[in-house]
Amino acid sequence: MFGIAGSVAVVTGAGQGNGRAIALGLAQAGVRLALCDANGETVEESAAIIHREGGEALALKVDVSDRTACRNFATRVRQDLGETAILVNNAGIIRRHGLDDPDFDDHWEATFRVNVDGTKNMVQAFVPQLEKTRGRIINLASIMSQVAGPGIPAYVASKGAVAQFTKALAHDLASRGIRVNAIAPGVIDTPMTEATRGNEAAIGRFMAHTPLGRTGRPEELVGPVLFLASNMSSYVTGAILPVDGGYLAA
Repeated sequence: MFGIAGSVAVVTGAGQGNGRAIALGLAQAGVRLALCDANGETVEESAAIIHREGGEALALKVDVSDRTACRNFATRVRQDLGETAILVNNAGIIRRHGLDDPDFDDHWEATFRVNVDGTKNMVQAFVPQLEKTRGRIINLASIMSQVAGPGIPAYVASKGAVAQFTKALAHDLASRGIRVNAIAPGVIDTPMTEATRGNEAAIGRFMAHTPLGRTGRPEELVGPVLFLASNMSSYVTGAILPVDGGYLAA
């Protein structure tokens, strides 16, 4: 149906939550996976699940903020699996610290190193392969790339940067046959959103502006990713696709 079976896909931050769900969904579509995460144990667990279900997955511990590590990962993927056709930049962190926090600068820099530099590093590492396969890049933005929430200025700014970087790449890489899009999840049931979901006032604010009236499941990101990864979206590039229960429309 999707026409991507046998293709090689890279998913960053694949050790848990959204990244694991996306990796499993791609595997079910017949894609051969290269997974990475800063946590080597959890990414191995993700690969083991794929193997048990009859899929193929390479798993490596990679710090996406390290340019050399990303380039080495790209080399390993090409050697072990072949040229990459799909790159999903999912790895990200959130720091819940405001401007007046004495360590705010450190939190800002850490957030940008992973969320923004990490995305950039992986794109630079894999573009040579993606050019050969006329590949697709799918970045993970956020509803916070379009609107702001309290107490997370570094995260909001970083996801805004990812969204704009996606549009810039769509423009610059089109002539090389590479499509670049992003999805913008709302509040998804993952470890990263535990603090929000556990705060009655915070989750109440989100649900008051979410027409579907509930949080999302990681598995609900799979369909949008498959769409953007396949030729079903062959005339789509530079798009930021909300997957948010209607939050941005309310």
